[in-house]
Amino acid sequence: MKYLTAMYISLSESLGIYTPDQLHELLSNKQHSMPISRHRAAIMQSRIFFFCAVFAVLVPTWSLIDLLFLPGSIWLELLLIRLLSAATFALLAWQARKEPDLKRARFMLAGMLSVTPLFYLVSDHWLQAYELTGTEQVIAELYALLPFVMIAGLTLFPLTLKELLAYATPMLAVVVLSSIPEAKSDISEAVSTIWLFSLILGVAMFASLNQLRYMLSQVNRASYDVLTGLLTRRAGIEMLDLQFRLATISENHLSILYLDLDHFKTVNDVYGHDTGDAVLKYAAQQLSATVRKGDSVIRWGGEEFIIILPTATPDEANDVINRLMNTGLGPRPDGAPVTASIGVAEVQTDTVKDWKALIELADHRMYTAKTSGRARSIGINEAQLLWPESCAPCVARNTADVPEPFSDSQPEPLAN
Repeated sequence: MKYLTAMYISLSESLGIYTPDQLHELLSNKQHSMPISRHRAAIMQSRIFFFCAVFAVLVPTWSLIDLLFLPGSIWLELLLIRLLSAATFALLAWQARKEPDLKRARFMLAGMLSVTPLFYLVSDHWLQAYELTGTEQVIAELYALLPFVMIAGLTLFPLTLKELLAYATPMLAVVVLSSIPEAKSDISEAVSTIWLFSLILGVAMFASLNQLRYMLSQVNRASYDVLTGLLTRRAGIEMLDLQFRLATISENHLSILYLDLDHFKTVNDVYGHDTGDAVLKYAAQQLSATVRKGDSVIRWGGEEFIIILPTATPDEANDVINRLMNTGLGPRPDGAPVTASIGVAEVQTDTVKDWKALIELADHRMYTAKTSGRARSIGINEAQLLWPESCAPCVARNTADVPEPFSDSQPEPLAN
């Protein structure tokens, strides 16, 4: 038991697994965020394109080897399935150039992996009908290596354990089926073949999971702000682009909120950056807790935030703002409530041409809210929602969770 525990710890450390969440991320993609799924889809499709493009050329080219060493009758049969396989690879390569999508990438990888085992099963069936000797037999036995080549190819894709087993199981079945011994003397060869395949599968599994773990750490580092835990501007731009295109294609609503914390610079100037960071962090927590499931909160820069509200109409966006104003963003160091100036924009109502124009419009309305007195939102047709004049209840609720820097002795209250 002690030996098994040590092995598990060693394996976990080699894969960079230190928490249960990290383990679950390698087992299934259910906990993967949208930036991770999009990045993984982009990697998978780019590699599928490369290999399918190469196979589309090499598979029919190999028929020259068949022509030199195999009987002419079987060469024609093999040429037919080679051309069909090459056409399939070419189609997959063409599909792989489309917009990255994880579901599409999975289907294409399944298609790529299925072509070679099917080719092997058909060709092996035909080759068994001929008495091959010498070089002919050597060439024929090379076909048996095709499933091994494909299982080794899984090392190049960042797959979860669930996905990897789903792809590997059919290929293992092909190997087992083709290795069934016809006589007792063939049993040892069948066992060694299955053992070799299993060994390569184990190596492929470790390499694929290790690649996925590294990709997850890098994407998380690039996608999430260290201080607030919100999406970074770079990841937010990808999200905005995706949601805008989805809303445009489906003609659905898409609202965004552009928030800027009021008088935040004075917090940094008077109380210091540590206190300012505490204010930002708490405000970010409140934003994340208030929005709907499926909405995205982005730290756009400094004290500016963007909230993406998929399918939300202007009225539904105002509902989110009302909840946000009633819940509050936490207290300032002087005890007054943190407020924000908010600009609202919506794809269908504002008829903007791209997500950049949507951001610019929301930014313009946020600036109008600031120049109109702050602590309010400006929406479509200059509609306003005012921050409650007294947010004492929300400040009282949040006082128990106030970050450490707030507990020090503070200067005189700031004007809000």
